[in-house]
Amino acid sequence: MTKGFMEHFRCCGEPERQIATELCQRAGVEACDVYCHSEAMAAMAQTICQVEGDVLCKLPFATMAEAEQLGAEWSFSSNMAQPVPGALPYEKLSEVEIPAFSFDYGLMQENLQAIRLLKSKGERISFNIEGPFTLLGLLVPSKEIYKGMRAKPNLLRSLCEQLIVNIEAEAACVAEAGADVISYADPLVACNMVSPLIYTELCGDIIREALQRITKAVPEVTVHVCSATSAAFQRAGFCHCRSYMVPKGMCYGEALCFIRRQAGVRLVGHGCLQHSCCKMVKPVVYELELC
Repeated sequence: MTKGFMEHFRCCGEPERQIATELCQRAGVEACDVYCHSEAMAAMAQTICQVEGDVLCKLPFATMAEAEQLGAEWSFSSNMAQPVPGALPYEKLSEVEIPAFSFDYGLMQENLQAIRLLKSKGERISFNIEGPFTLLGLLVPSKEIYKGMRAKPNLLRSLCEQLIVNIEAEAACVAEAGADVISYADPLVACNMVSPLIYTELCGDIIREALQRITKAVPEVTVHVCSATSAAFQRAGFCHCRSYMVPKGMCYGEALCFIRRQAGVRLVGHGCLQHSCCKMVKPVVYELELC
């Protein structure tokens, strides 16, 4: 990646995945079921894929499964049937406890079943997994996390390492269920969110461990790192980047599938899966190599 890209990089962020009434009618599902039941999840993911002309069905629509496993709460607004985070279970970083994920009950099981349903219909699936800092933000106020980077780095690292164990296990289950792409993001420590020193000494090192363990756990799946995460990651020297040219006229999702087949590329960054249905202006995909 060129220096110019790094200097001018801007991420529009992950949009709130609110499900429009029209889409629910087209998919034949209720809005609240899209977040809670595998059949509705799969139907909505397939409907969005068809409407947008995408090659990837994207799941999930919220981090409710991880929140449920960690003891955090979500609720549905009365007028929009959209999930919103409830009260955080902890006020202080020192209070946080990280339980192990289980994949045979609740929303986590529904997510995995939705992947299987889509796979049985011949679809290609992209599944989003959040990084440890963002998952920690489901449990404690973000200001506590940022304070902890300076005041309690060892505690923060310990909590993140426990979360990485869960993330690795989730990635393995998602891959076994049939996902083709795992999308990794950690927006809480994305570009310009923390100082370069803290990123180099703490955040980037933790993200590197997460990506190392995920890629090892899912050798047959492409891991796509959100550009807001990968840009800061490369800037801090935690990875090298190699560009691959793909045929002109491809959309980004097609390009990801192409380079996996043609070159066996497993870890990709500096792109945005929100644009997977869009034709690429510059037909280049960036492979990341961890340092």
